[in-house]
Amino acid sequence: MFQTSQQESLYHRAQENARLVALGAQVAEEEHAAALRESLSAMLFRLEGPLNVMASVIARLQTREPDMAKALQSALQEGRAHLEELRQLIAQSQREAISPVNLNEVLRDVLNVCTPRLLACGVGIHWQPAATLPSVLGRPIELRALFKALVDNAIDALSTRGWKTREIRLTTRAEAGVQVCIDDSGPGIPPGLELKIFEPFFTTHARRTGHLGTGLSRAQQVVTEHGGLLDILPAPGGGCRVLVELPARSGA
Repeated sequence: MFQTSQQESLYHRAQENARLVALGAQVAEEEHAAALRESLSAMLFRLEGPLNVMASVIARLQTREPDMAKALQSALQEGRAHLEELRQLIAQSQREAISPVNLNEVLRDVLNVCTPRLLACGVGIHWQPAATLPSVLGRPIELRALFKALVDNAIDALSTRGWKTREIRLTTRAEAGVQVCIDDSGPGIPPGLELKIFEPFFTTHARRTGHLGTGLSRAQQVVTEHGGLLDILPAPGGGCRVLVELPARSGA
């Protein structure tokens, strides 16, 4: 009897480990796909600038150098056609279905996936989930990727060289929908950058660290698409507070 119970325990543990590995792979794939979508969108926006300048030059050359203007106009039309093809590819990317989601379960999965990095960086976690929490309507993998990105940002802040107090406080509560609060004891956001940190490709980290600067802008986009709000404030005990508010599912 004891041996059977032990075998069942080992089996369930192996199942949970396999689930977490698969979940980590799903979140990583979503992070990569979302970063690629955002990077392409931002680059397309930036490429519009040179094309607009080219259009202005063509307008000036129409009377002086009509043949050159015609050649440039052809190149401009071809360039804009290619940009439109890329936009269509981004718009057609497949997304998961919307379903009821319990954010306590999402955050528990995120913490499980982040545990190896939390331990490696010496970061302590204070996890305080609400006893009862209404569900939200959303895309589960996108929401996991969202909160993993926010936890990763907090870990990055706490990994500043020489920083001694390394703690993250993660709480949920049912108030004006569902609120998720992530407080870290890091150095906080430098003055004047409170809005700039949401811009694509902006990062306070050195480029050699591999940060593309798309994490917070992507997080803002996911929260907005789920009908919520994302705010970054000073944490009460010093550091940074990230507050995510999502509407509760109707009738939940």
